[in-house]
Amino acid sequence: MDTRSRARLALALLLVTAPLWGPPLDLTGTDYAYRTAEIDVDGGEVSMSERDYWRGPTDRIACFSTLAAIDRDRGCYLESRLRDGNVSVDYPGMGSYGGDPQVFGPDYVVFGTAGPVYERTVSHDAANGSFVLGVDRVDPEVALGDVASDPEGAPPVVREALDTGEARRNDPIRGHDPGRIYRDDGGFVVVYEEEIHDGYSEQPGVERAFEAIAVLFGALTLYQVGRDSVRKS
Repeated sequence: MDTRSRARLALALLLVTAPLWGPPLDLTGTDYAYRTAEIDVDGGEVSMSERDYWRGPTDRIACFSTLAAIDRDRGCYLESRLRDGNVSVDYPGMGSYGGDPQVFGPDYVVFGTAGPVYERTVSHDAANGSFVLGVDRVDPEVALGDVASDPEGAPPVVREALDTGEARRNDPIRGHDPGRIYRDDGGFVVVYEEEIHDGYSEQPGVERAFEAIAVLFGALTLYQVGRDSVRKS
């Protein structure tokens, strides 16, 4: 078999096996990167580098982000006033309420990417028929220990990100966005999700069509190479 025939044979085999090597190249669609931002604790306050974490608030500490106060959560503006004292509010239709209300949401709050950690408080003042909202400053290590997840139970891509600083996968982790706090080597790290568009847009139908054409063309080339070899022999 001459050099030209060998080259055609190699091309034919490459085309026929396109369904095997094409998908792993991941040339289309969106990748999901999982990156880390370290939480520093110093002098009774926490901080994250805004260069490392320009995302929405973390999953269990409200407003712990620059974006939270810019365009995400009106409550971050309003609740920041509670640092100067409690506030009593009347809620419509709740005048006969008894006991302390069950309020859902993160138990802790940090205003911005640096500052003290506060615990949200709420109680019912039966004498005035009002609710008393406030925030109490707490030990950052205690709060972070309370909210941080164990990396042992995290998805493999998160554990890889904790080890290397970044990991990627084709599909997002359900419920992980915008950022989750994990314990890591005696400290605390936020793992956040980011969409990476570094390929062509994903079009499964078109991709399968091109694979079918490649296989067909490769099979035809194989047939021609085989026929030419028989003629020359």
